[in-house]
Formats: sequence, C-alpha cells, structure tokens
Amino acid sequence: MNIIRPELPPACRMICVSDIHAYLDDFKALLEQCEYDSESDYLFILGDIIEKGPQSLDTLNYVQNLCQNPKVIYIKGNNDTMPCHMAYKDDQARFLDRIKRRPVNTFVQMAGSIGITDFTEDFEQKRQKVIEAYKPQLDFLQNAPLAIETPRFIFVHAGIESRPDWENSSPDNVLTLYPFMYYGHQQSKIVVCGHCPAYNLQAANNTNLPVYDRDKRILDIDGGMGVKTAMQLNAMIISLDGDRCRFKTLFHPHGEEVTVEADVTPDRKPKFTDWDKHRITVIEDRGEFLLVKNDVTGEQGLIPRSFTSESDGLRPWIYLDAFVSVKAGEKFYISSETENHLFGITQKGKVGFIPRSALIPPPEEEKEEPSEEESAAEQVNTEE
Repeated sequence: MNIIRPELPPACRMICVSDIHAYLDDFKALLEQCEYDSESDYLFILGDIIEKGPQSLDTLNYVQNLCQNPKVIYIKGNNDTMPCHMAYKDDQARFLDRIKRRPVNTFVQMAGSIGITDFTEDFEQKRQKVIEAYKPQLDFLQNAPLAIETPRFIFVHAGIESRPDWENSSPDNVLTLYPFMYYGHQQSKIVVCGHCPAYNLQAANNTNLPVYDRDKRILDIDGGMGVKTAMQLNAMIISLDGDRCRFKTLFHPHGEEVTVEADVTPDRKPKFTDWDKHRITVIEDRGEFLLVKNDVTGEQGLIPRSFTSESDGLRPWIYLDAFVSVKAGEKFYISSETENHLFGITQKGKVGFIPRSALIPPPEEEKEEPSEEESAAEQVNTEE
C-alpha cells in the first residue's frame, strides 16, 4: 500500500477534510473559515474529492494544484477511482451504464470540455482523445496514495482491516469499509477517516458533525456532502504542540443562509434511524407528515413521505421527529422544504425542521396611549 509519512514539526496544524464530492465552492469557503495558511499548515484531504456534486473537474484541478505544496497530501477515495475505471478498464457497455446512472461525472465533463458528448459510436477513439487530453489528471487520481501515517494518527478514506499489520489491508477495504466505526482496528493510533457520513452514526446525535469513538480510536469526519439531504463540509483541525494535541471542528453548511426571526422550541425530540437496517410502517397520514413506527426499535415519530424511499420496504432518510430548536437571530441553512417547514442545519449543527413562521418577526405588542390624567401626573413627576 502506498502510504505517505510526512515529517511534522513539533508544533503545527493539520487541517483534515474528507468527502468534498465536487462541491468546490464549499471547500474554498471552509478553507477560508479555517484561516488556512499554506506556508505553515498541513492540509490532509481524505478522498472522494469528485463525483456526485456539480464541480468535479474544477475540484480535481483545484486539488491537484494545491498538491504542488508538499504540505498538502491528498489520498484516494472510492469515488475518485471512477474516471480511471472509465478511462482504462470499462468495456463500452459498462462505460455507458455508468453514464446512464450518473450523467454528470468527471469523465463526462472531461469529454465535454473537448467537444465529445456521445460515446455510442467510435467509442475507443473518443475515449483515447479524452485520455490524451487529461492524462495528468488521470495519473494524479490513479497514483494517489491510500493512507497517511504520523506518530499519533493514521489517515485513510474508509478504514483499515483489524490486523496488526494494517499497512497490508486490501485497497478495496481501505476505500470502502462501511461503517468502519463498527469494525474497529488493532492500532494504538487514532484512525481518522471519512466515507461514512457521520449523520448515519447514532453518536452524531442528529448532526453531521464528526464522531469520535474514544475506545475504538476512530474519528469519522464525513459531513455528508453529495449524499445527505442536509449536508456540510467538516474540517477537523488537529493542533500539535510538543506532547500536547488539541482538536477543533469547523463546519460549512451547504444551503441558503437565512436568519431566524422567532424562537422555536419543538415538543418532539429526534429519534435515530439507521438507513441500512431500519424499516418503517405508516400508522397515519397527517398530510405534511406521516406518523410512522420504526419496525426495529418500535419508536414512533413524524417524517415527510418525501424523506423516505421504497427499497425492500419503506426506509427513512432522516431521523424521526427531526424538529430542531433555534433562537431569534441565529442562522439556519435551508437544504429542502415541505409545505409549512424548512429542512436544514442550524447554526449549532443540528439537522432538522423549523416552521416557516420562524422566519417571520413576531408582531410587536401594541402599547396603549396614556390617559390625560396619567400624562399630567407623569409631567408633574418629571418636573419634581
């Protein structure tokens, strides 16, 4: 396995970001939020820089340019292998199937930039033209390392195998172990990874914020970009100072930013659902929301039908009763909406619904005009 082992100074910052998924504008905003200093900071990008989002080719070029700085290290994610598969491995049927399932992908954007939009005819000739035009980018993805190791940490995209010689983990597992938080490992170092959105882990507590399992020494920093309905990019900043090590999380929510005008305190608390394991049964259709029961936990709660899908039963995309508290003056980041509610991320990182009315300032209380006697008495008191 190709592992990078950088020589770190005794005092430095390591800024770790994973699963950008072609949301370049959000990535740039997050780096600015971190006050990223290219001369002193180490920037570790833990895979899946492309696919699923709208800016795959631009993100690839941007990250490739960043990596000219030796303090920036990018490691491969499973989605980053897709353009190379399309370039070097897929037969025409498989190639066209990928385009059908994901019409906007990195290889298609590469082809479109040189005027190629149809691969049903002259397939190999057209594919070779794209490879020739984008060989530096394809080589960058193809040759990317799979891990970073420092004296205290191991950084990978998805996870490592639970074995003493972790460096002999299969590349497939390093790229796709899911969810690694449930597997664990045998190393004394903390393993920092992405791949599994933190929201899918119960310990995230209805947020996209990073999850750290102290006993298993696993830190998952995937904020769900390109995957979750409400999504964000997380930056885990690890500051080294001799023997001391401090952690700080910054996050950049994706969505329209609005200011809340009225306090909201829901009377329901979010209930965790596991997309992979849980199915729900509808108890009652309440119009905007369905009242459902989690078939595994037995818990009941509300969820819009548009936040479920039919796949071997009815599956929930989000927590049940995902209503969140907000205060007037706080920011809220809208990712979706229903008839009377907005779904998104609060300033504090909670994921869920607020009523549309929260964006309307509460009416001011009307003050009664003082009577003539009260006005006269007030004038006397003022003169005294």
